[in-house]
Amino acid sequence: MPENTKTLTQQPTEIDPVDITVLAYIHSNKFITTKLFHKKFHPAQSYVTACVHLRELVSRGLLLKTQNLPNEDTYYYLSRPALRQLSGLARILISTEVRSPRINTFEREHDRRLLEMRIHFEADPALEGLTWLSDYEMRCGLRMSWKKALEEGRGWELAGTKLQRLNRRTPDGYFKATLEGQAYTFVLEYEHSPYNREQMGAMVLNLNRDFPQALRLVVSRDKGQAVRLLEGLAAHLKGDHRQKDLWGFSFFGKVATLPFIRVPWVNLEGDYLPFVKDPILKATPKGEEKAEGGTHEL
Repeated sequence: MPENTKTLTQQPTEIDPVDITVLAYIHSNKFITTKLFHKKFHPAQSYVTACVHLRELVSRGLLLKTQNLPNEDTYYYLSRPALRQLSGLARILISTEVRSPRINTFEREHDRRLLEMRIHFEADPALEGLTWLSDYEMRCGLRMSWKKALEEGRGWELAGTKLQRLNRRTPDGYFKATLEGQAYTFVLEYEHSPYNREQMGAMVLNLNRDFPQALRLVVSRDKGQAVRLLEGLAAHLKGDHRQKDLWGFSFFGKVATLPFIRVPWVNLEGDYLPFVKDPILKATPKGEEKAEGGTHEL
């Protein structure tokens, strides 16, 4: 079914300071949906308030929208004039060819879930000073140091910097945060459809090359898929003990709902990662505690 895409009917008006931050955030993910916009920007207000805000941004020519199916959540992304304005204000970096992001119909659910996890992490007080670099930003050539400068209002230091699109594979997310006083660097991979051996090998090679010291958090669509990927990756690495402590596995239902340190992140040997505290596991009879020892569960 063809997408119902709203076309730009007017030149956008000047952007007010609050919406500069909102639009820069939307662009950093390529898009946002109505429900996730509400969760990120109007969590203490009604859903109607979020809808009104989005309609205003569309009417002012700052956002475009698309909806694939009548009952599907609407996807919003920046117009070209909005991109130029944000670039002129040193809030984003753009390539020499300015164009609105393309929302891939076959990848939108994968990307939407990634954004849902990002918003959830950013709202977690345990992850202090979190800076996120999305897959979209990495593929456009944005660097973490540039992202920090843009978010801290130091974008003018990057005057003349142009993005060069990367052709190699990137993780789905790359973020830095302080957790219980310790600085961490994480990369996030979301496995929406099961990886085959070739995809698994490409993931390992690219993470070893570009993020050799980062903690790799691999989130699968469901628990069964997470277990299969953990077992498959353990066999693929064939007991390479240099990497066993770099991996953490879990699944979307836990990651997108629980506090970060209560997600049952487990490494290649089935042990919890060091920062995991009192994880919620599968349902157990009331008052029954998990036996000590043995392999932990996702």
